Amino acid sequence: MRNLLSVFIFGLVMLSSPASAKWHQASSEHFLIYANQSEKDIREFAENLEKYHAAMDLTNTQLFGSPPFPSISPSNRVTIFVVDRERDIKKLAGKTSRNLAGFYRSRAGASVAFVPRVEDRRGSSTSFSQIVLLHEYAHHFQLSNTVRALPTWYTEGYAEYFASAAFDKDGAVWVGRPAQHRAAELLRLRKLPLEYLFNAKAYKEYRGDSKRFDSFYGRSWALFHYLAVARLYNINSERSDDIALYLNALAKGEDPLASAQNAFGDFEQLDKELTQYINTPLTATRFPPDWIKYGAVNVSPLSEGAGEIMPLYQISRNGVSREEALELLPDIREVAQQYPDDAFVQAALAEAEYDAGNNIMAIAAADRAIISDPQNISAHIQKMYALFKIASEEEGSEAEIKARWKTALKSVTAANRIENDHPLPLIYYYNSFQQRGRKPTPLAVRGLEQALGIAPYDDGLRVSVVGQMVNQKNYEKARAYLAPLQSDPHNNGRGKRAEKLLAAIDKLENGQSPLIALEKTKAAAN
Repeated sequence: MRNLLSVFIFGLVMLSSPASAKWHQASSEHFLIYANQSEKDIREFAENLEKYHAAMDLTNTQLFGSPPFPSISPSNRVTIFVVDRERDIKKLAGKTSRNLAGFYRSRAGASVAFVPRVEDRRGSSTSFSQIVLLHEYAHHFQLSNTVRALPTWYTEGYAEYFASAAFDKDGAVWVGRPAQHRAAELLRLRKLPLEYLFNAKAYKEYRGDSKRFDSFYGRSWALFHYLAVARLYNINSERSDDIALYLNALAKGEDPLASAQNAFGDFEQLDKELTQYINTPLTATRFPPDWIKYGAVNVSPLSEGAGEIMPLYQISRNGVSREEALELLPDIREVAQQYPDDAFVQAALAEAEYDAGNNIMAIAAADRAIISDPQNISAHIQKMYALFKIASEEEGSEAEIKARWKTALKSVTAANRIENDHPLPLIYYYNSFQQRGRKPTPLAVRGLEQALGIAPYDDGLRVSVVGQMVNQKNYEKARAYLAPLQSDPHNNGRGKRAEKLLAAIDKLENGQSPLIALEKTKAAAN
């Protein structure tokens, strides 16, 4: 364990900004970053994140022969807001936990992460906020790149394996470094029996309603590291095929505990090997600079108006209730009045007006943004939201309602033309049939499935697809789409709802009435 405690990790580097720094935007293939820091610092931050993505892609290929990470459309990048202080993170998250150093929200076409300003930490361990960001992006990467349901220990071990990444000055990237932030957990907490990693039901019973910490994360990291290194480097060669055997068994629908027993053998023996492993120097992977390939990182200063509205825009993008939006709106309007021709500002105003329930004013603000920048996808999406809300109102004659829907559907087409792979127009096109009481066309259903393929990390979208598959009596496909929710790494409630929905599907397939209403469960999952 001393190796785990003493290893030196650089981590991501962002130097503290001079007082004169202004808001910048860094745009790359997989990230869109907003930070009130210098051009140099935000560029380095963005480049390191792209290097991190490339290193994960290379590791996946070496471990499992996985194909490269699929290309994504601009709106499916993760938007990262760098805030000044950790207390701002807690305020945005609505939590007071002293351990909260950053968070990530996965949504189709709108995934966001919030991290505090990352100072230069050379000479010490990686900052916890960096680890949080890298851990959560590893989840995002994995969910975006797999169609199979994975057990929680595996998803968490995978994320922890990558979260301690390090970046050398010459452009090389290290992955699989010792997880120093798990050292105390592994040293001080009671060792969790391996059976609980493989048997989710038994672990839930073991935990009960307890809020106490245990060594689940640390043990998950250690086991993943042990099995990954065995496969990558043929160290402990008798274990080199274990992880592949285990995952293949799970993919065939075999029992999780039996799959682990068949792949890993005696758990007590594996536990002894694991204890010995984490007390010896660990093998990490260094990808040299010429292996790390990534696209251009474009950094530009935000407009004066965008910089002015950014602190308010962060709150909107994080998600607000109507009451919170109404409190925020006067400040956003004040800034927007000063910058009527700034597309970024007017699109932010459109979002705030929509959140506050002011659909007509949201459309007006979106139109101003579109006049200034016809390609502003955010403005088009906000306009689509507002037009759909208006179209769904029951007031008016049949002809008036029909005309409203015609206008709303034009906004879907407009947004789709700008960004063909944006999931939200596809989702709203499908929803338009349900809202009008019509059977979705095959094109609409294909679009909904395409949206899930683009944003497989969106649980609400996944449940919508499951509901459609059930309506088509395609129960096998419904189960396949639902399976990943059972192993949600951070939300046990969703896992329980998924189990209830699976039980309902079983009853429907057998011609029985389900114990729960499918639509009720669907709404809960959203």
